[in-house]
Amino acid sequence: MIAPHQKGRLVVVQNVTEENLQAHVDRFTAQGFTVMRGVFTADEVARMRAASERVVSKVRADPMSFDAPTVPRFTDRTEGALDTWGVDNMFAPRLYEADLGAIFGHERFMEFSHAVLGPNLRFWAAHLLWSPERTSYELGWHKDQHDNEQYDPTGRSLHVQFNVCLTEDTSFRAVPGSHRRPLTDAERAAVTTDSSRPLDGEVRVECEAGDVIYMNHHMVHRGSCEPSRFRRTLHMNVQSMEEQTGGQTSYSYMRELGYLESVDPALAALMRKAIEWDDAHPVDRAEARRRMRISHDLRRSTAGAAGTGK
Repeated sequence: MIAPHQKGRLVVVQNVTEENLQAHVDRFTAQGFTVMRGVFTADEVARMRAASERVVSKVRADPMSFDAPTVPRFTDRTEGALDTWGVDNMFAPRLYEADLGAIFGHERFMEFSHAVLGPNLRFWAAHLLWSPERTSYELGWHKDQHDNEQYDPTGRSLHVQFNVCLTEDTSFRAVPGSHRRPLTDAERAAVTTDSSRPLDGEVRVECEAGDVIYMNHHMVHRGSCEPSRFRRTLHMNVQSMEEQTGGQTSYSYMRELGYLESVDPALAALMRKAIEWDDAHPVDRAEARRRMRISHDLRRSTAGAAGTGK
């Protein structure tokens, strides 16, 4: 459980006791995230770790050879000193690993998303995050998709975002309850300037390998990691077919002949739903331009000392 917040104090979330599924759903609704311990066994983590190492090696070998939507995340883009901390769209054909693609068929892992969203889900995102080799990163406070003013007083969510921790992980920080109210003046200043300075009420979450953080991405949150703190984390998202935002992630590779037949059946089913939703909800030009700006910002950004912080 989270300890009562004291002004100016960072609360560390750890040693969460085992609880039933409904307790986790209630916490997710109330505070914007919950941590389920030991979702994956040591053997399952080992297989996913091995698969993640193959992905990391491919990206680090030649990060500048990748292009959207498979975008490496950088802490340093200096020529001769490229340093990465992750990659977007790890299920693209060049990076796909069967032991990672199989995650959406894992019953215990998926039961939380089904409890929150029901059975009719679509794929939204799948990224791999890791510790940089030389340059630490401190992401600025943000709400994903630049939806800074998005909130629901009831805490209801039509998406579930999750970090699957394959190592010990203390990178995730959040402001519980910020998905249910307008931003405070300090939070608004932080998200608009990409600041990583402490915020009132923030918590840091400590996880072990096999734990999963389920979160609402409308909660104010950020991440950080140093080269000395070895990290491998899967960062993914599914959405209800009822969700009216956040679509248009059925990337061209998903529509290539034979691709969906080559990946895990549970993943393919979610991707087919993403294609179905996107085809039924085309975006107008203004929204397409907004999404393009977000994509360009991501490709240009660095998260290290020379970057913008996100």
